[in-house]
Amino acid sequence: MRVIRPRSLCQLCFLSLVLLLLFFAVPVFAAQEGIVKGSIVNIREGPGFSYAVRTQVKAGQVLTILEEKNNWFKVCVHTGQEGWISGDYVNQILKKVIVTGSTVNLRQGAGTHYNKIGQVKAGQVLSVLAEKNGWYQVLLSGLEEAWLNGAYVAEQKAVLSTKGYVIITADVLNVRQGPGTGYALVTKIGLHERHEVGEVKDGWYKIKVKDIEGWVSGEYVQFIPSNSKPEEPVEHKQPQDKIQSGGQLPSAVIVTGKTVNIRQWNSMEAPVIDQVKSGDALTVLSSQSDWYQVRLLNGKTGWIASWLTKSLDGTTPSRDSIPKKEVLIVPIATGKTFIVVDHGGKPELVLEGWAASEYKIRQEKERKTLRFELQGPSTRKYEGKIERLGISKVKVYPQRDQAFVELEFNSLPEFKASATDLNRVTTIQLGVVPGFTKGLRDKVIVLDPGHASVQPDGSLDPGAIGLRLKLKEKDVNLAIALKVKKLLEEAGAKVVMTHTGRTGLTLAQRAEIANNLQADVFVSIHADSGKPGVTGHTTYYYAPEWHSILAAQRYERQKLATLVQRELVKSGGRRDVGVREENYAVLRETRVPSILVETAFLSDREEEILLSQDWYRQKLAEGIANGLKAYFD
Repeated sequence: MRVIRPRSLCQLCFLSLVLLLLFFAVPVFAAQEGIVKGSIVNIREGPGFSYAVRTQVKAGQVLTILEEKNNWFKVCVHTGQEGWISGDYVNQILKKVIVTGSTVNLRQGAGTHYNKIGQVKAGQVLSVLAEKNGWYQVLLSGLEEAWLNGAYVAEQKAVLSTKGYVIITADVLNVRQGPGTGYALVTKIGLHERHEVGEVKDGWYKIKVKDIEGWVSGEYVQFIPSNSKPEEPVEHKQPQDKIQSGGQLPSAVIVTGKTVNIRQWNSMEAPVIDQVKSGDALTVLSSQSDWYQVRLLNGKTGWIASWLTKSLDGTTPSRDSIPKKEVLIVPIATGKTFIVVDHGGKPELVLEGWAASEYKIRQEKERKTLRFELQGPSTRKYEGKIERLGISKVKVYPQRDQAFVELEFNSLPEFKASATDLNRVTTIQLGVVPGFTKGLRDKVIVLDPGHASVQPDGSLDPGAIGLRLKLKEKDVNLAIALKVKKLLEEAGAKVVMTHTGRTGLTLAQRAEIANNLQADVFVSIHADSGKPGVTGHTTYYYAPEWHSILAAQRYERQKLATLVQRELVKSGGRRDVGVREENYAVLRETRVPSILVETAFLSDREEEILLSQDWYRQKLAEGIANGLKAYFD
């Protein structure tokens, strides 16, 4: 008989709850939850800042709270790891409620005399942080807080009979047998589909897909009550070429207005949910009535007036709008499946049932083979091929407590993997493009001038400062980046800057620009500082073994760094410090090939003088641009 030994308090809590339900028939209450409110927050081994960091969590991530001690919470994260987080960086959730009113106002405080700051609609599930005089303080998407009247909501535990329909807001959404992620998967539906609602329970909607009934999570749908009045878009005059004809969408747009509102739906009367600034890059999901539905860096989705943007890539269709077709489905084990999807001629790989920490990707045999190592026992064996996607061999086999999937390609794939993980369903998009064109033309390149972040006192992070001329690194980085941008655009590339002089973005959000755009490469430009006498050019990359996506890009990242370093040394003429691997945030957080370039040393008097001169900045820019050209050739 196999004995199961719980390895963590999370598992023990779960087993205890089950035993109580089965044997003692006493009321069981859900474990308390919290939502991370810092940008990136450390989970530590004990209740204090002196303890070692065990892992990290991001803003908006939901944690199970196990205990509290001196304003520190012991929590369980989604991977099953336990640790401690400061109470200053987590919002405790008292309960969850479902909006029952057709449209309910959100206010700055607990009462109608406070200013209205937005609205929510029937069926929306909200986390309650506090209660006062019959009003609830609730947490909205993007970690904004607001108050609403408790008379227009019901506790999530209640079952509501609801008439209306839902519009799917996720690219792919699982439909399950019951209202929760623990229920079996029955089918999948896609972005913008509409389905009639039978009932609502625990924040889940019961729908019918063809002849199949199932449940979908309220977090990934918009509920439209049957008695609600459709919003009428306000007409505005704008250039006719902003929304492209032929059913094609740009994959991304650049904001052209100085400060532009992002709205809840496609109307000037819709509530403002966020703002973007000139030069910001946004991923386009759909369009309607001269509006784009876009995804922001913080993960929010909303609508922006198309006449306040310009297309990044002409008539290139958004990958979200290209039809998908599953061409291979291999059940690995109970609840775990490996799927290959034909996404407009590009392979898309779907791992169902594994968390991001439970698989690895390796690139082998001169990079023509991708090898997946999937945790968990399996007996599945399979061999075949998928000629339509250029995959000459697919092999699935078990080994000890793992399953292995090998994909061998006919020719060298342009491996540019990006991954999204939703409810233990990971989608990996591969940049294997039939007829891949060499050169810089039409390549999407994100340039990140280092530093210049807005500080708490309103000043800008200067980076390193020169010893002799007191030259600020942020100014050098921006000047070189703008010259690189000009050179790349002259060669036909599409260039996006993370900022043009000042930014409120975190380092992770700078990287997210490249991820959202599915850019071809990301380049962060810096000037170095060190001990007196240290000089030269350095280029960094990062592709650790433990990170499945980055490890699979190791060859591409090394190649990019090596070629840029080679050309930088040729053009800049200083000492070749070499290519190095380092865990920098912008390299760790990007999901496309990325490098960080240290152009020269501000701490060296001679190199500071060089960095202050326009002709030398131009030489450095030419070196970086030539390295990128060599990479794509």
